[in-house]
Amino acid sequence: MKGESLRNFIIIVIALAIIVFAYVATLNEIKNLNKDKLTKVEQLNALNNKIEANIVQVQKLTSEDRITKFAIDSLQMKKPTTNIEVVIVSRDQIKQLEKILQEKYDK
Repeated sequence: MKGESLRNFIIIVIALAIIVFAYVATLNEIKNLNKDKLTKVEQLNALNNKIEANIVQVQKLTSEDRITKFAIDSLQMKKPTTNIEVVIVSRDQIKQLEKILQEKYDK
């Protein structure tokens, strides 16, 4: 009887030790995953900021004022003094042209 209760006590202590070990290991893994998550979020924010900076740079480089100034200064181009002709095309004509081009390039 005494030996059996001692054996049960040892089994319970070992089971509790395994449960506590699993709990501590799980907490440690959660802590590591949270650190990784924060690192990845910071990297994502840095990349988003870089993308936004690149978009701003592209917008700056493709602005109409900059291109016009470059064309006038470097390429010796001039702005037209008269209005450019306006061509009016119906939607049906555009669709017809798209269809013809599609047929031509599908072959």
